[in-house]
Amino acid sequence: MAKSLCILHANCQGDALRPLLENTPAFARHFEIRQLCNYTREEVADKDLATCGLFLHQRLAPRWGEIATERLLPRLGPDAQAIILPNLFFKGYWPFWTNAFQGIDFADSLLEKLLGAGLSPEDALRLYLKGDTALLGDVEAVAEDSLAHEEAKEADDPIRTAHILRERWREEQLFLTVNHPGRVLLFHVAEELLRLLGLGPLPESVRAAYVHPQEEFWLPLHPALGRRLGLPFASRERRYPVFGASLTHQEYTSAYLSCRAHGVADLVGFLRAMGEDAAAAHPSPGLPAKDA
Repeated sequence: MAKSLCILHANCQGDALRPLLENTPAFARHFEIRQLCNYTREEVADKDLATCGLFLHQRLAPRWGEIATERLLPRLGPDAQAIILPNLFFKGYWPFWTNAFQGIDFADSLLEKLLGAGLSPEDALRLYLKGDTALLGDVEAVAEDSLAHEEAKEADDPIRTAHILRERWREEQLFLTVNHPGRVLLFHVAEELLRLLGLGPLPESVRAAYVHPQEEFWLPLHPALGRRLGLPFASRERRYPVFGASLTHQEYTSAYLSCRAHGVADLVGFLRAMGEDAAAAHPSPGLPAKDA
């Protein structure tokens, strides 16, 4: 039986979802995935839309122009099934995250505020790590606002995740970064999608073998949130994967401030280089160092 084309039109969350679908035999028998990145405005060809059997997509507002949802759906063939995918986001673990600084993918508004006030990186680090309530602000309200926003935006969608987030976000870390959901949420999305397609549950073997493509970077949590929000996994001692390095929150924050002090515009690039240096200095057993 010939496979039908499945267009997966999504952000980086599509990278994490795709292997779950492709490794599920019931899905793989019916569909071949063509993944297109929405936030880079990758073109969606008319011929693909006209012939695809399944269009998996995240909702895009009219400001996205040709790839906006309202522009894409009418171009689908009459036999195509279109399913909205969640576009997951949660700021509760990182109340100071901001996208206001171009080139810094994981900018921290509080650190930037301290630097903007003229503090040295050393003084900014000291105040930031101290975690005074007056400095941190109402982190509980940030988490609640983020939860409420997720509930509102998915109210009419076929796949919902906010109820899991609300019930479990304090017990276990459900996001790696603000927009990289972890395994619990990804497995739920895949399971619900397969259910909507009538293809049965997500196989346990697929869950067990899954390799999350974004687990090389977990954005560290401020330890003060452990006390304020009751997060058992937010501690000073915890080490997080950071592109090959293993850093505490304090070490990560020092690296962030070093990046800013040296005027490097690309934080992720800076962290990757640091991780490569760490891997070269401490190679895995049985593997030679880079310059060996």
